Amino acid sequence: MGYKTIRFERKQLYEQVWAKPMTILAQEYGLSDVGLRKICKRLHIPLPPQGYHLRKYKEQKPPLPPIKDGVTEHVTHLYEPEQRSVLELPQPVEVPEISFEEQAENRIVVPDMLTSPHPLVADARSMLKKGTPDNYGRVSTHWQRGNDISVFPDSINRALRIMNVLFKALTKRGYPVSTDEKKRATEVKVMDELIGIRLEERSRQVRHIPTPAELKEEKQRSYRNYPTFDYFATGEFALIITGAYQNEKVCKDDKKGKVEEKLNHFIIALIKRALQMKDERIRRDREEQVRREREKRRWELDALIRKEKERVEVLMKQSEAWHESQKLRAFIHAARATCPDINPEGNFAKWLVWASQQADRMDPLKNASLSILDYDRSR
Repeated sequence: MGYKTIRFERKQLYEQVWAKPMTILAQEYGLSDVGLRKICKRLHIPLPPQGYHLRKYKEQKPPLPPIKDGVTEHVTHLYEPEQRSVLELPQPVEVPEISFEEQAENRIVVPDMLTSPHPLVADARSMLKKGTPDNYGRVSTHWQRGNDISVFPDSINRALRIMNVLFKALTKRGYPVSTDEKKRATEVKVMDELIGIRLEERSRQVRHIPTPAELKEEKQRSYRNYPTFDYFATGEFALIITGAYQNEKVCKDDKKGKVEEKLNHFIIALIKRALQMKDERIRRDREEQVRREREKRRWELDALIRKEKERVEVLMKQSEAWHESQKLRAFIHAARATCPDINPEGNFAKWLVWASQQADRMDPLKNASLSILDYDRSR
C-alpha cells in the first residue's frame, strides 16, 4: 500500500473547473466531487453554477479573485493500494459438501408420483388438501404447525413431490428438516446452523371486473364489497431461504429450467448460507472478545488510577501532618525560649515533654508511641 501526492495549483484548477463538469474532473483526480469542491473553497476559486456545462449559451466566467491568505497551492495525499497479481490473491476454498452437489451422479431427480412421503410432507398434504384458499387464492401450511408451503390448489401435488424429494435428500446428507410452530417455519439444520426454507407459487394479479350482482349490491349498500384484484395461478414455483430480515429466492421456474432441476443448487445455497452464518458468528464473537478485553483493560486502568489517587491522598495527608508537626515543634522551641530556667519537676517541663510527644505523634516520619487519642482508631 502507498500514498499518491496531488498538487493543485490555483490558476490551473480555476481554468479546469470552468472547462469541465465537476464530477468528471474529480474522477480524473481520483476524488469525489464534494472533496474537489472543498479544495476549490480553500483556494478561493469561484465555481460554475448548477448545470453550467449543459447550457448551450454559457455566461462569462467571473475573474479569479485576489488571494486573501497568500495560499496559491493545495497538496493532498490519496491512499493507493498495492496492485496484486491474480496468483497473489486469496484463492477460493473448496468445500467438499458443495463439490458433492456439483457431481452429476448426485443429481436429485423428482419422480412423477408421490411415494413414501416424508413425515412432514404427509402432514403438509393433509393440511393443504383441507385448506381454504386465502385472499390471494393460495392454500398454505404457514399458519399450521410450522410447515411453510404456499401454492394454488392445482399445484399441491407438484409442491408435495418437490418437498418430499428435497426433505429426503437433505436428511440423507445429514441435514435434518424440522418445523418450528412458534416461528411458523420449516427449518433445515446445515452444519449446525438452522436455516428457514419455503416453497411458494407466484400469482398473477388482474383487476377485478365486478359482476352485475356485485354492482347492484354496491349501489344498495353504498360501499364496495368485492375485491380490487383477482389472483390467478401461474404455476411458477420458487424455493426461498427465509431469514429474520429478508427472504431470498434461490431457485425459481424460469427460462433456465424448473425448480425440480435446481434442487442441488438449492442445497448448495443452503451450505453457503450456513458458512456465512458461521463466519458472521465468528466475527461477532471476535468483536465481543475485543470489546470484553477493552472493557477489562479499562477497568484495570480505572483500578490503578483509583489506587494511585489513594496513595497520593495519603501522601498529601502525610505531608500536611509533617508540616503541622514542624510548626508545633517551632512553637515548642519558642515556648522553651521564653523560660530559660526550667524546673525539671515543674509543670512547664512536663508540658514540654507532652507537647514534644504530640509533635512526634503527628510526624509521619517518627515512630512515636500511641496516645489516648489514637485508642478508638486503633481498636
